[in-house]
Amino acid sequence: LPLTESDNENRFLFLKKEAKKLLNIKNIKILDVGSGLGVFPWRAKKENWAITALDPDPKNIEHIRKNLGVRAIKGNFLTAKIFEKFNIITFNKVIEHVEDPFKMINKTKLLTKNKSFIYVEVPDVKAAKSGKNREEFFIEHFHVFSEKSINILANNSGMICLTTQSLIEPSGKFTLRAIFICKG
Repeated sequence: LPLTESDNENRFLFLKKEAKKLLNIKNIKILDVGSGLGVFPWRAKKENWAITALDPDPKNIEHIRKNLGVRAIKGNFLTAKIFEKFNIITFNKVIEHVEDPFKMINKTKLLTKNKSFIYVEVPDVKAAKSGKNREEFFIEHFHVFSEKSINILANNSGMICLTTQSLIEPSGKFTLRAIFICKG
């Protein structure tokens, strides 16, 4: 899709800008948690980032490996055996679906390099306030996030929320994105 219509292209360009600013390295290694059909991992691969997709659905993993040529791991992030470290870990519309997002964010500390950040993207609570039957809330969610609560998530996970951005994506979805880094 053209930039004006693609949530994923806009997401990738935002991450690319943040990676240049925060990491300033050429060889970026990224773990995308909850990759779904692999649109975002495919875009990162196109940029020559070393991308690993992680998803619990075996059909998604087969598709990502076979049709997109992206390295993929089948599993649940909290229980998957991952023995490598990454510069960026992304949670694109994932943590609202888990009972304990603190556990997920805390596990990232074991999987990140010295120069690293965590990207969190969730439906924005503003969508719930905008009217009934919003697409952002059709699928089971355990949590709804605001800028304040995303900062609390970071802080309670021992991280600093460097930036939050509330936006309406090209698809019309109300989205909240954030960049976390480890304290210290």
